[in-house]
Amino acid sequence: MKTQSTIFALSSAYGKAGVSVFRISGPNAYTVLEKLSGGKKFLPNVMKFANLYHPKTGILLDSGMAVFFKGPASYTGEDTVELFTHGSVAVIDSIYEALSKFKEARLAEPGEFTKQAFLNNKLDLTQVEAVADLIDAETESQRRLALSNANGEVSKLYNSWRDEIVKILAWYEASIDFSDDEMPKDVVKQNDAKLKKLIIQIEKHLETATSAQLIKQGLQVAIIGKPNVGKSSLFNKIIGENRAIVSNVAGTTRDVIDTSIDIDGFKVNLSDTAGLNEKTSDRIEKKGIKKALEKAKKADIKIYVIDGLKSLDEKKVDNDTIVLFNKIDKKKFDDLPDFVIPLSVKSGENWNVFWKTFTKKIRDKMTNHADATLTQQRYKNALENCIAFLKEAEGENQIDLKAENLRLASDEIGSITGKIYFNELLDEIFSSFCLGK
Repeated sequence: MKTQSTIFALSSAYGKAGVSVFRISGPNAYTVLEKLSGGKKFLPNVMKFANLYHPKTGILLDSGMAVFFKGPASYTGEDTVELFTHGSVAVIDSIYEALSKFKEARLAEPGEFTKQAFLNNKLDLTQVEAVADLIDAETESQRRLALSNANGEVSKLYNSWRDEIVKILAWYEASIDFSDDEMPKDVVKQNDAKLKKLIIQIEKHLETATSAQLIKQGLQVAIIGKPNVGKSSLFNKIIGENRAIVSNVAGTTRDVIDTSIDIDGFKVNLSDTAGLNEKTSDRIEKKGIKKALEKAKKADIKIYVIDGLKSLDEKKVDNDTIVLFNKIDKKKFDDLPDFVIPLSVKSGENWNVFWKTFTKKIRDKMTNHADATLTQQRYKNALENCIAFLKEAEGENQIDLKAENLRLASDEIGSITGKIYFNELLDEIFSSFCLGK
């Protein structure tokens, strides 16, 4: 499928940089390049130095490098040009202005280059969404997850399941058209066994949905404890900057302070919460405490800070809780329970013990999810619908109804990769992309 338009956009970030990259794609991409470069000729896939001139005035705009990719051997599957110019705002604006003078080309919409790649069968929808995830990746684990999907690993899996469903469907369709004598013995029984196996495989895969979301969205870590035990000091030390106000006045932190950091290649969403002062009558402080308890309930890991065993509430301690006895530079800590780590945030004493425990807990939470691929909620919804239709087919005695449920199951998986797609779905997916991608 070919677009009727030639589109252009800046593919690198707008602003001062060493190099800026413009992309031009469509049937007139080479014509635009030829005119911009004053008639210079380009061989496919060969980068050349070129002076770039305004198409109307002939004024020299910049000197840079240009490369022409002949479709379909390009990112979009169409003739594509990439210009590498000096990365100043003045140069970028001048190139934009010059490109806008070409009647043969127009400014691309957000995500339109990748949309053309999809429409020209260069990428499927799972790869398209993985490209967006790769652009947004902040940590090593997010990069690996996005790159795996962008390389087509998840597409191969879903397409193999769809192919299996179609093969089973073909047998049932044949059973409708031919007599029992003309069909292999036990064909229905054999295919029902295949359906059962397929359902188990998809259900197991669905279990990775939470894992993928942990990698994409990040672990939720909440620092909790009574007022003035050193929660904000701990928060500041972990993130390496003074974000939370530290004071000797109890109840200084009255709201949740959130930030995201990269720890060992994993995204961690860290929250400093209000002190758990059950005796307060202050209305604002009570709201802060309520928020703190909500954060703790949703957290994947809790760091429970105390400054004395009297302030320890063991009901708040579970397998996902790290308990810190803070201020050991000022207080005695004899006979601590084994699960309590003595620490001085201020002096740094025993900090390595805490950090080793903390990072191990993060890795234990995250490294079990290395095979996670189910990165989008719509994949989960489609696979759940697919399983429902497969189970309907498995339990159905009428062959024609079996076949209909298998067709519906096949459509659900097809909608993930884009073998069956709707314009509204495409608009939603590509609207999240940046200009020039």
